Amino acid sequence: MYKILISNDDGIKSPGLNPLIKELSKIGKIYTIVPKSQMSGTGHSITLEKYKKIDKIKRNFYVIRNGTPVDCVKYGLIFFLKNKIDLVVSGINTCPNLGQDVIYSGTVGAAREGALNGIPSLAVSAAEVGAIEYSHSAIATREIAEVILKRNRSLKNICLNINIPVNYKGIKIVPLGLNDYVEKVKTIIDKRGDSFYKLSGKYTSAYNNRKTDIHAVSRGYISVTPLQLNQTNYELIKRIKL
Repeated sequence: MYKILISNDDGIKSPGLNPLIKELSKIGKIYTIVPKSQMSGTGHSITLEKYKKIDKIKRNFYVIRNGTPVDCVKYGLIFFLKNKIDLVVSGINTCPNLGQDVIYSGTVGAAREGALNGIPSLAVSAAEVGAIEYSHSAIATREIAEVILKRNRSLKNICLNINIPVNYKGIKIVPLGLNDYVEKVKTIIDKRGDSFYKLSGKYTSAYNNRKTDIHAVSRGYISVTPLQLNQTNYELIKRIKL
């Protein structure tokens, strides 16, 4: 039986977690390790030199207090599961991870960590902001996972970023696009005169994104993007002279 590790960046209360567990249980034995609280936007961050409290919720289900998504995958693979995992699935995220969002996404970070350890991994997101229904996304994830598991030997370092719309028409294998955001820093001053700052942003548009993940999702298709683990720009190695 396949062994599947599930994590996420939305924590134990994520509405996409139980539908994902339910569907993937049909094809393998599930181990779940998630953050206790919301950890969106943590990217590939890990916690060093701090002990973590890990709560056992039930058999093969753990929660890490103040743990990042990548912490969860690392603890799972190194300590709890001793690298006996066939597939890592991160999600289902409650909003899309398209274009450059994959750099910031804790959902993608968890999946990338699996791939860095030689395990095929999926980062799965709902393609709607604030999605409330996840059964269709869970079913699509199971179907994709079955294909990947059957080709495990040839795809062991693969990291797929997947965005799933409601009533999807099919699947498109596409590169990342590029979103356009307007960003600013909000400031408030408390009664003592101390200033506090918060990043704020608003999606405005997308660039020319034909044949990318952004375009595919906008047309009602599941976008699947293989993410490269080695970030070296080999073309620039040839061109840069210092």
